Amino acid sequence: MTMPQRSDALIAELVDGLEPVRPLHFAEGVALALGAAAVTAVAVVAAFGLRAEWLAGHLDPMQLVSTLLFLGLALAASVAVVVMSRPQVGSDHSGWRWAAAMAGLLPLAGVIVALARGASGLSPELMRHGAECLAGGSAASLLVFALLTAWLRRGAPTAPERAGLVAGVAAGAFGIFAASLHCGDNDIVHIGLWHSAVVAVTGLAGRALVPRLIRW
Repeated sequence: MTMPQRSDALIAELVDGLEPVRPLHFAEGVALALGAAAVTAVAVVAAFGLRAEWLAGHLDPMQLVSTLLFLGLALAASVAVVVMSRPQVGSDHSGWRWAAAMAGLLPLAGVIVALARGASGLSPELMRHGAECLAGGSAASLLVFALLTAWLRRGAPTAPERAGLVAGVAAGAFGIFAASLHCGDNDIVHIGLWHSAVVAVTGLAGRALVPRLIRW
């Protein structure tokens, strides 16, 4: 067998059984993330109801600002995850960090106010309500978390740990955004500590779990 023939045989052996893979499209990934977030938000409102003050036509500035900050973080992080799934030279997926820095002002403010209040902010009732929001927001993040993980599995992220972290942050931010549509607590300590904790917990979970699921 001549050299060209041996090369052709080797190439044929290597590609044998391979199937074409549908390319990932940026718009599709973002649309899927937004769709999953919308389904989650509708499910939360349908199951638990919309905030009473919104139904009455009143908006609390702190609650509105915090909810929009979490939504902005969720959108920025979701875009970053979609970009990470399609690595290419010169791609920039660091924009979510600016949104995270803005949302990071909430836990900072929450800690400062909590320290100023002292033990009065640690009553069993407040702790119970905070734990409920942490659990509810984390549960509301699962659909987006699963979708973004599946999207990363279809792609080829070059930094799985970072991709998992950002996917978890996006899912947690969408989850607490959905939960905030029902939660009637406008206190900065509750929002800054417990709502922000959802994003922190899901981010750490994403960093720990997602890389094991998307190895390629």
